[in-house]
Amino acid sequence: MGGNSEVQQKMLDYLKDKKDVGFFLSLQTLMQTCSVLDLNAFERQNKAEGLGMVSEEGTNMKLERGEKVMADDEFTCDLFRFLQLLCEGHNNDFQNYLRTQTGSTTTINVIICTVDYLLRLQESISDFYWYYSGKEIIDEPGKRNFSKAMTVAKQVFNSLTEYIQGPCTGNQQSLAHSRLWDAVVGFLHVFAHMMMKLAQMHSDPGLRNGDRFWSRAHSEDSSQIGLLKELLDLQKDMVVMLLSLLEGNVVNGTIARQMVDMLVESSSNVEMILKFFDMFLKLKDIVASDAFRDYVTDPRGLISKKDFQKAMDSQKQYSPSEIQFLLSCSEADENEMINFEEFANRFQEPAKDIGFNIAVLLTNLSEHVPHDTRLQNFLEQAESVLNYFRPFLGRIEIMGASRKIERIYFEISAVNRAQWEMPQVKESKRQFIFDVVNEGGESEKMELFVNFCEDTIFEMNIASQISEQEGEEKDLEDLEMGEVGGEGGAGGGGGGDEEGNGEESQPESSSAFVDFLNSAVNFLGMFTFRNLRRQYRRLRRMTLKEIVVGLATFLWAVLMSILLFICSVCKGIFLVLWQTLFGGGLVEGAKNITMTEILASMPDPTQDEVHGDLPGEPGGGGVEQEVGGATDMMDTGGGEEEEEDSQDQEGGRIPGTDVPGGLGDIGDTTPVDPPTPEGTPLAKRKATSEEAQPEPPAVEEPPPEPEKADTENGEKAEKEKAESKTEEKAEEPKKVKAAKAKKDKKPTRQGGFELWNELDVQRNKFMNYLSRNFYNLRFLALFIAFALNFILLFYKVSDSPPGEEVEGSGVSEDSGLFGSSGEEPEGSGGEDGGAGDDEEEGPVYYFLEESTGYMQPTLSFLAILHTVIAFICIIGYNCLKIPLVIFKREKELARKLEFDGLYITEQPEDDDIKGQWDRLVLNTPSFPNNYWDKFVKRKVLDKYGDIYGRERIAELLGMDLASLDVSQQHEKKSEGPDTSMFAWITAIDIKYQIWKFGVVFTDNTFLYLVWYTVMSLLGHYNNFFFACHLLDIAMGVKTLRTILSSVTHNGKQLMMTVGLLAVVVYLYTVVAFNFFRKFYNKSEDEDEPDMKCDDMMTCYLFHMYVGVRAGGGIGDEIEDPAGDEYELYRVVFDITFFFFVIVILLAIIQGLIIDAFGELRDQQEQVKEDMETKCFICGIGSDYFDTTPHGFETHTLEEHNLANYMFFLMYLINKDETEHTGQESYVWKMYQERCWDFFPAGDCFRKQYEDQLG
Repeated sequence: MGGNSEVQQKMLDYLKDKKDVGFFLSLQTLMQTCSVLDLNAFERQNKAEGLGMVSEEGTNMKLERGEKVMADDEFTCDLFRFLQLLCEGHNNDFQNYLRTQTGSTTTINVIICTVDYLLRLQESISDFYWYYSGKEIIDEPGKRNFSKAMTVAKQVFNSLTEYIQGPCTGNQQSLAHSRLWDAVVGFLHVFAHMMMKLAQMHSDPGLRNGDRFWSRAHSEDSSQIGLLKELLDLQKDMVVMLLSLLEGNVVNGTIARQMVDMLVESSSNVEMILKFFDMFLKLKDIVASDAFRDYVTDPRGLISKKDFQKAMDSQKQYSPSEIQFLLSCSEADENEMINFEEFANRFQEPAKDIGFNIAVLLTNLSEHVPHDTRLQNFLEQAESVLNYFRPFLGRIEIMGASRKIERIYFEISAVNRAQWEMPQVKESKRQFIFDVVNEGGESEKMELFVNFCEDTIFEMNIASQISEQEGEEKDLEDLEMGEVGGEGGAGGGGGGDEEGNGEESQPESSSAFVDFLNSAVNFLGMFTFRNLRRQYRRLRRMTLKEIVVGLATFLWAVLMSILLFICSVCKGIFLVLWQTLFGGGLVEGAKNITMTEILASMPDPTQDEVHGDLPGEPGGGGVEQEVGGATDMMDTGGGEEEEEDSQDQEGGRIPGTDVPGGLGDIGDTTPVDPPTPEGTPLAKRKATSEEAQPEPPAVEEPPPEPEKADTENGEKAEKEKAESKTEEKAEEPKKVKAAKAKKDKKPTRQGGFELWNELDVQRNKFMNYLSRNFYNLRFLALFIAFALNFILLFYKVSDSPPGEEVEGSGVSEDSGLFGSSGEEPEGSGGEDGGAGDDEEEGPVYYFLEESTGYMQPTLSFLAILHTVIAFICIIGYNCLKIPLVIFKREKELARKLEFDGLYITEQPEDDDIKGQWDRLVLNTPSFPNNYWDKFVKRKVLDKYGDIYGRERIAELLGMDLASLDVSQQHEKKSEGPDTSMFAWITAIDIKYQIWKFGVVFTDNTFLYLVWYTVMSLLGHYNNFFFACHLLDIAMGVKTLRTILSSVTHNGKQLMMTVGLLAVVVYLYTVVAFNFFRKFYNKSEDEDEPDMKCDDMMTCYLFHMYVGVRAGGGIGDEIEDPAGDEYELYRVVFDITFFFFVIVILLAIIQGLIIDAFGELRDQQEQVKEDMETKCFICGIGSDYFDTTPHGFETHTLEEHNLANYMFFLMYLINKDETEHTGQESYVWKMYQERCWDFFPAGDCFRKQYEDQLG
């Protein structure tokens, strides 16, 4: 029933009609019977439990008896929640009826009854606190009972808050004259002392030898932290109730003075609370400072208690007693190490929430009770807390429902402050102030201001999304850096294990090669963009000392690496020479070798292709064995392993001497694989694929007959047994690896769309990056345009191709300007090549004159780069500004639809292209998409449906009346979503997208960026198109933009004047064509006259081109009429042309441009002057406020700040309506009705209470 005014009104009407006081008597009785904490019953219960037998049944009995202490806590919460819901939504009638039942014989004041129960509850909580004050920790029964009491107290405070918000003046006065202040004083005492007690960790370091005791003590301390958070939540609700008491308060009001008296009475407790919050609010900034980090030596972010105390002493922010208290609140591990970041964050958020409300309370009291010395003492004690919250404390003034100026306090997040300083928001703010300050009256100005606030809020939301993506990316990179550090530590531990295992953990040759590849990949991965950006951010966070230490460490590591590499190479060469020459391997090999082995090592010319023993092949078996000692993969026996080879090498034997082959294979019955088309035996191909596939179970084969050589040596039989055992052992880990590989492959198959998701994530990151750097990219494009045009200055024109002395007919390869043609059309290079010239000019060559050879590649590179930047500027604008363009259009259409009845009561004009185009989107399901009021169609249907027909309105808006049924909506929602490709395609609203494209392509800035990109593309055909991009400097510089605006400001008048000029010149052309043709001979040769007025078109163009440009008119450009019969008429003709065209019309055109420039300049000066001398919100001049030092500046920055009003509107939009205070609900209601009477036009708080404020 919360906020449901209809249900509340029905219940109120029922109670008024019945006039039965039984309902309120029952409420009073229930409140009186609601239980509180009973210390005596609690002690008796503890004694009974201490004497009772420990059994399962007894335990159950204990739990049942434990519930007897405040057993009706849930019912009590429900009772006061019911009373809260009766007043939810600031129902003033029900609020007053709870206090006084008008018309009834007996009146029950529910407000006083609630206060009486709150006082009983507070006293019981205080008794419990005294009971546990002498104990180190609060046991489980105590925590459970404290938690129940705090939950009930929170609900009571919430009910009291709802009784008085609105504000309900009668209930406020009733509370102010009750025993509420006694309860608040008691709660402040409990808060001050329990906060200090619960925040401390009570674990004895001497008893930490037993892990069981440590875990138990840790859990008890953690539960105390949970109880502390509940206590802080209760304190927050009590402060909110106190703030509600001050709603609608006047200067030096009764309630404010009573509240100051209450604070003075609890001054010691308030001082403890302020000190507690001040300590933990400063702690996070202190532990993040570089001076503190100097004492941190553990890379895990841990610090010892001793170093923590030293670091705190060096900061000079805390007293010794405060440092000891912080140490007692810290949670140390078994090594007496503290995680300082976790410790600083533990109380940061609760301290910020409650500390902000306390700051609001003290600020409110200081402004409503001025010149109170007792309050000034509190403000001095809380100066640190107030300074901490001052940047986040927003304050505005409104004209309240009682037609008095009221002040509203609210919170402004640091993120919103940062977004307000974004370049795109500052540009919108500048444009708004320039366009709106001097237009219309107060109502129109406020309407435009609210529209600007809505647009800015939407723009800031876009900036917030971009910033969130950047913040998440930074957090992810920090997390990855931590993971890399953890893996490095684990790897270091693993290395020690491998060294201890000896030969069993020695890597194989294949894994060594893989490790080499991984090392190479990791080395190249250091130079990726992501890693470089991460290292750059890490470098930015480092101090100068850390940079110097890191650089020295890096140089030392490089030097040591070089030395180790040289030592390793020398050591390896020395070991090879020593093993070969002095190790006795050659002598032992010569002693053990037999004739059969010598013959076996000889190549068999008839079986080279069968065995694959190709001595001439690079990488053959013999070469591999001699060089690396690896397994001979082409041996048909195939049973030798790498460990055996390594053992042979260590024993000084020559690799490969025991491998039978060639003629020695007579007694070997192992079948030989047939040759493959590639010339490689199958055994070799199988061996190469052993890593990818698990080895099949071995098939037992009959043992071959022992050869004579083997029996003589007595070695091969023993080696085969050892090999068979090692093979069986090697098969098991291979099978396990294969099984793991299969398991690893399964998730990759199931996550087939992970690649597309990752691409989508990267696309969003790229778009956000372009949006954040849109203005930087525009500046970079302008800089490249200047560089391109600087290179264009080195172009030359020649009749012959570059590099040739004689004129040729071909085209130079170095021209690079016109693609495949370096020519120009005939006569393009001459100034006076007329149409009658018979001779044709040769081709003209453009080439870049340079001596270095770098300018042409640089030009090409910069041209490509400029085009790419111009294109991604369009993408960045599409992400940054196009959503705002769509939002403005949707908002304008929705407002006209809802408040003006456009398309319903009236239709747009036929020539209104914009209105006709907007009709296209009305019946689309996607409208509105960007505008936050998604129920505008339903509002229009409810407003105009009864008058014009719901079916007609629903058809116009594209709504299905049946879909408004809640039951059918529930049935539709219960169906599973269709994720097929066809459903995705059909879900696209084509009509809305068409309308959206139409809106986008009528945006001037978007069209300018498109033109900019097209000119850049044309620059690849002809580089001189890049000269057009220099005009972008006029769009980027405000002063030059004003000059351009002076031309377009009076554009309509300017064009009409130019048209009049063309008409007047045409009239003079008619006169000249009929009477003065003979004077228009421009040829110097008498034999070939050049008549400029023999045809009407040529005559008109001559007057427009030459006559208008001539300083003295057309008379300066034609023959002198002296002595001619038409001399007099020519004089009149020339003088009138000079007077009307040159003196009047051209002067008018110049005057329009000059006047427009002066008007714009005066307007800017006027805007600047108005902003400096008159308040935008109230319109009061600076003369009134400057009676005190910096009065006007304080007024515009703190009391009537434009940004604060915008932040407050953003605060209301994002806040739940049921959580609004009375003042916030009033403003929200006026905002939804598009009524701006809440703006304090012509008045302010300081002016209204001028006498009281002094």
